[in-house]
Amino acid sequence: MFRTSDDWNRIYAEEPKPGWDMDGPTPLLNELLGEASLAPGAAIAVPGCGFGHDAAELARLGFAVTAFDIAPLAIEGARARHGGTVAWRLEDWFACEAGPFEAVFDHTCFVAMEPARRGEYAAATRARLAARGLWLGAAFHDTGDRVGPPFAIAREAMGDLIRASGFELLMLRDARDSHARRAGREFLWIARRM
Repeated sequence: MFRTSDDWNRIYAEEPKPGWDMDGPTPLLNELLGEASLAPGAAIAVPGCGFGHDAAELARLGFAVTAFDIAPLAIEGARARHGGTVAWRLEDWFACEAGPFEAVFDHTCFVAMEPARRGEYAAATRARLAARGLWLGAAFHDTGDRVGPPFAIAREAMGDLIRASGFELLMLRDARDSHARRAGREFLWIARRM
């Protein structure tokens, strides 16, 4: 059974700072942006934004950011922390009618999805991108003994999924600037919608 809005909201209700929250944007954001060609003001979506640290940092850097989460407490927390610098949307990434965006930035949403939904997730991301839009992301290739979420995926398997979902894979490599708690366990990708 897939996790629902109520399931994720319960986590936020029970854990004022869920385990995935790093109290700030991921350092991987700058690592990815350094390799992507995005003009200032580009429209970027952030699915599964949580408390919105990455979305707020993208807005601070001059992008037009729309951030999504299905947990009401996540969106409330994002607004409380970052105000109106981002268009916060309480919506399901799989079902919303947003876009088109010039890029999608994904740090923890893809790995939070059950593996059976990976193809559906990639298709939803592609559907929300403009022609030749970029999917920028980071995922775990190693979660230790953890059952998930997050769910690890081999780097090669991610490359296969990206290509099979109608994207051109531009970059796929190990992350260099992960948060200390995630160091050595993440990889990055940049893909272009074909």
